[in-house]
Amino acid sequence: MGYRIAEVAELVGVPATTLRYYEDIGLLERPARGGNGYRTYDDADVARLRFLSAARNLGIPLADVADLMTAYDVEDCATVAHQMVEMVATRVAETRTRIGDLVALAAHLQSVDARLADAPTAGGCGEGCPCATAAPAPLTDRRTLVPLTRGPAVPAPDVPVIACSLDAGSMADRVSDWQALAGRAVRRDQIPGGVALQFAPSPELAQEVARLAAAEQSCCGFFTFTVRLAVGELRLEVGAPDEAADLVTALFGAAA
Repeated sequence: MGYRIAEVAELVGVPATTLRYYEDIGLLERPARGGNGYRTYDDADVARLRFLSAARNLGIPLADVADLMTAYDVEDCATVAHQMVEMVATRVAETRTRIGDLVALAAHLQSVDARLADAPTAGGCGEGCPCATAAPAPLTDRRTLVPLTRGPAVPAPDVPVIACSLDAGSMADRVSDWQALAGRAVRRDQIPGGVALQFAPSPELAQEVARLAAAEQSCCGFFTFTVRLAVGELRLEVGAPDEAADLVTALFGAAA
C-alpha cells in the first residue's frame, strides 16, 4: 500500500517536516515519487519510521539512532535489542542524574524562598541582604542520586543507600502527595537529621500522614518517620542520612 507523507506523518505521530529532516540527514532513504511528484511510502517505510520514532522518543541521540537504523536493516531482532539495551542503560544513568539535579534545585529554591521571606521591608538592597546572600552552596556539590529501578545496590562501606524503588511516574505522584501534605503544615522545625512538621490535628489528616509515611518506608527505607499525636497536636518528624538532606528539603520544605 502506498502512503503520502502527510498520511505517514499521521500514522507515525511525527510532523512531515521531521520526516523530511530524517531524509536530509540520511536516517531515511528518500522514498520513490509517484507520477504526480509526491513522495510515496510503503508499509516497510512506515514500520521503519515507527522504529526510528520509538528510539527518538527514548531520548537516544541521533548518532546512536543512525547505528540502530543500520542494525535494523541488516541484523536480527535480538542484535538490535542488545544495542538498544546498552543505549537505554545510558539514558537511565543520565535520567538518574537529572532527577538528582532537580531534587537539589528544589531544595535550593525552598531554602532561598525561606531566606527571602525575612527581607527587610524598607531600604535598598546592599551587602548582606537576603537578595544577595540567599543562595547556599553551589548545586554541583549538592546532588542526590535517586535510582529509577529496583536493581540491586552494593553500597560502599558505611555509606547509606539513598535510593527509591518507585518508577518515574509513581515517584512524581508521591512527591506531589508529600508536597500537598507539607503545604498544610502550620510550622516546620529543624531537628537533628531532618525536619519536624506541625499540623492542626484532625483524624483525616492523621490518617493521611500515617498512610504516606508507611508507603514511603516501603520504597525509600533510608527515611525514618515519627508521628506524635496529643491533645491539640499532630507532629511528623522526618529523619534521613546527611546524604539525603536535599531530598528531605525538597519533599517536606525547609525549616522556618
